Amino acid sequence: MAEGASHALTIVEVQTDEGLTGAGEIGLAYGSGGRAAAELLLELARTRIIGKDPFRTEALFDAMRRDTFWGHVPGPIFGGAISALDQALWDIKGKALGQPVHVLLGGACRDRLRLYCNGWYRGLGAPAAYAEAAQGVKARGFGALKFDPMKLDATGRSDRVNRHIGRAAEDLAVARVMAVREAVGAGIDICVELHGNMWPMDSIRFGRRIAHLSPFFMEEVADAEDAGAAREVGLQTGIAIAGGERLTTLGDFRRFFEARALSVAQPDMGLAGGFTGVRAIAALAAAHEVYIQPHNCGGPISTAACVQLSFAIPNFLIQEIFPVWPEDDRLDLVDAPYERQIEDGHLPLPTRPGLGVVLNRDYLARCKRMDA
Repeated sequence: MAEGASHALTIVEVQTDEGLTGAGEIGLAYGSGGRAAAELLLELARTRIIGKDPFRTEALFDAMRRDTFWGHVPGPIFGGAISALDQALWDIKGKALGQPVHVLLGGACRDRLRLYCNGWYRGLGAPAAYAEAAQGVKARGFGALKFDPMKLDATGRSDRVNRHIGRAAEDLAVARVMAVREAVGAGIDICVELHGNMWPMDSIRFGRRIAHLSPFFMEEVADAEDAGAAREVGLQTGIAIAGGERLTTLGDFRRFFEARALSVAQPDMGLAGGFTGVRAIAALAAAHEVYIQPHNCGGPISTAACVQLSFAIPNFLIQEIFPVWPEDDRLDLVDAPYERQIEDGHLPLPTRPGLGVVLNRDYLARCKRMDA
């Protein structure tokens, strides 16, 4: 577990008896649960992975889900453990065959990957500061960006909304969205994040106030598990709704798809089953005419897994990325992080085998000394 100032990365490395290694990342890089998922991962590895053929990813995934009582309804702890192991197994398969994972998933559906920039508004308070920072994102070549206009108070400090948003905070949030739209112009897509902190009444009112600014989507507009609320906000505001980063199973997403609650599904590669689980979610989404935007708010292993999947699925829309993590050095975890390969707001088609990144042993040794 590599820890930064406010985030902890929990990664796994699986080694075969032939010396090949694969890496995976649990999608619990913030909040609680990373250590619990790590302990469960070790248990699953001992009972379901060690001694098995790493090429049989479908059977191993099914065993971790179906042969373990709580794996039937995994949640983020169980889902995180399964996902990281699945990523590592696909990394091994790619390295063994000398191919990127996207080739094993059926091959690339595009030659480059469109990105939206996140994390660019840290510590900002005034709408004018948001406007200036957004112009910087545009200048770097990004054609899309995302931010939570309610996450920070007027001084730029954390101030999470709890269901109901007061008028002053709502006015500030609207002013921030307006300032960003004016700063970047009509040609840049703006994604508005609400982090599931509000109930429908407040999200609807806020959404109506910013609808004329043409947001690309609003994300997590109500409680994360409430498909009906997400559908209602979308219908009442006319804004596309995104969500799903806290959902962990195909059944969870099926409920949202059947309710027509999402236009953009955001499964997390480190929570919703890794390649095996999220590929199935993407196929089900396509059957319901829903786009996929893999959630990505972890480290460079998470990014690598998202990138490989996103190249290979036909209903991909856009990929979330944090170009920098100023609070820590997490990008040094691997030798060639995708975050440092961005070209004009896009990523080129990966050609290296497996996930396309290799763990940095010196970095891991430093983390081990820090934990000692």
